[in-house]
This record gives sequence, C-alpha cells and structure tokens, in this order.
Amino acid sequence: MKLRYSYSKKPKGGEILTRLEKSIEIQSAPEKVWPFVLWEKCPDWYDVFKKVEWTSKDKYKVGATVHVISELAGVKAIWDAEVTEWKENEKGAWRSTAGNFTNFGYVALTPSELGTKVSFVMDYDLPYSILGKVLDKLRFHGALEKSFDVGLKKLKAMAEK
Repeated sequence: MKLRYSYSKKPKGGEILTRLEKSIEIQSAPEKVWPFVLWEKCPDWYDVFKKVEWTSKDKYKVGATVHVISELAGVKAIWDAEVTEWKENEKGAWRSTAGNFTNFGYVALTPSELGTKVSFVMDYDLPYSILGKVLDKLRFHGALEKSFDVGLKKLKAMAEK
C-alpha cells in the first residue's frame, strides 16, 4: 500500500484540510469488489465505521445521503454525507453535509493486471478548531493511516474469496 500525506484546499471556504490517500491491489474484477465498498458494507471491513445507514429513499446515485457514526483515537464523529459522484464499479465520491467531521473524498476502482486497484482519497478536518489540528498531527492522522491499512487488508481478503 502506498500513502502520500499532503494538505489541500477545501473547495469552498479555503480551509486547509488534511489529505489521506491509500490504495491496494485486489485479485478480483472491479464488479466483484464494488459491492464491498458500498456505504452499508464498509463497517464489515473498516472497524472505524460503527454504523452507516442510508437516509435517502434512493441509494446508489448522485444526491443519495447517508448517516455515519465513527470512532478513532478517542474522537467520535457523527456526520451526514451526500453522494456527489456515482459510476457503478468505477467510482463513488461524497462530501459531508452536517455533523462534527468535515470531509470529502472518493473511492475508485481501476482494472489492473492483478484484477483491481482500489484507491481511497479523503480530505478531512477534525472538529475543535486549533485543538483538532493539534490532535490530528499528534495522534489522529497516524491512527487513521493504520486503520485504513488494516481495513484495506480485510477488504482484500473478503473480495478475493
């Protein structure tokens, strides 16, 4: 797995957010991997997500909404997200719309020689203003990196069965 740590600008408001990028190769076709990266399946392989539920009638399309409860490194986040891009078996993107965890990102599935390259990119900002920035640098970001490493390995094992 490859990680690049950088900062990026949030499209609206100009706040500096922290970026996390992770990818993994899975020996399965994108069509087989895709069902595992759907919102409601993420808690099966990503332990940080304690609960995810659709809050819109329509799912699996732009404009659909979810409610997420997550916890990592002592930070409990409760937030809502809106699907901003949806291309089945290829890419899903989101942005937070409410709650105490500002984030946006995407998951992309790209065919590869081994099967599928799964890439996650997320820009985020912890709550608590300057204290959140300090907590992120000292503790949260490292825990987030590790949680994604563990989660992606679980995803790989599930999708390669």
